[in-house]
Amino acid sequence: MRIVDPTYGLAPADQESAAVTATPTDDLCGLSNSKPGATVLLETVGRRLFDDHGLGPMSVASKPSAAAGATPELLDHLAAQYRLAVVAIGD
Repeated sequence: MRIVDPTYGLAPADQESAAVTATPTDDLCGLSNSKPGATVLLETVGRRLFDDHGLGPMSVASKPSAAAGATPELLDHLAAQYRLAVVAIGD
């Protein structure tokens, strides 16, 4: 799974980290930054993606704290389970 900032774009292929080898089983998840409002924001985005594009339903995972980054284990788990993640970074 690559986390892509849509305002910046994709990294060149030689800078990408190694891909997780598991095959994702679901289409879409949200990753909450654990700030107030993040879960509601992600659920709303998930409903719109489902209604407008047929993606989902979207599950939501959360970091343990807004002050810390997501653990490599959490990112690996999400990469193994989902094809696409919506990340709440600015709620």
